[in-house]
Amino acid sequence: MSKAQDSAALQKTAGAADKREVILTSALDLFRHYGYRRTSMEDIARAAAVAKGTLYLYFKSKDELFEAICHSLAEQVGEGVTRAEALDLPLEAKLTALMEAKLGFVYRWILSSPHAAELVDSGSRFSKDVFGEVHDRFYSAVRRLVREGVEAGELDPASLGLTDDAAADALIAAACGAEKAPDEETFRTQLTAIIRMTLRGLRA
Repeated sequence: MSKAQDSAALQKTAGAADKREVILTSALDLFRHYGYRRTSMEDIARAAAVAKGTLYLYFKSKDELFEAICHSLAEQVGEGVTRAEALDLPLEAKLTALMEAKLGFVYRWILSSPHAAELVDSGSRFSKDVFGEVHDRFYSAVRRLVREGVEAGELDPASLGLTDDAAADALIAAACGAEKAPDEETFRTQLTAIIRMTLRGLRA
């Protein structure tokens, strides 16, 4: 294959990847605004500015497209958790960054939608396979951070009769309470307050 053919093939591949991303982004936007059931493949094709036939070349069905969106969201959450883990920050700030990477992302893209319940229900078909790994990675990161806090003498969950992992799980459970916030600003305010108050109870 010549260099010109190589270049053309790369451009074609890049173009296909870009078009696929446009389709996923357009579909997610429609699902968030109108719900999964009300959104048709024709609606998605129109929003993505592609022919309906072209859409079906990328995704054979709405279910397949929605599963691809779930995979994309899970990947983004995983990348966010990895970035948060790498931050050189004090305990509370780093814990907040981890919670924002997972809970904040989910709130921003799913739970803030008026059709959140329907989206969560639709995604539950794939949740174990798609979100299981990133869920475990998030829990492991928070547990590791709590253990580091204990080793540094900042936290003392044992004084409350808790193991390090149980304390971490309690932190996550408490933080999930912010998911019921009516808007993103309130969500962030409540998340910060929950983390601060919970950590205060665990301080050595």
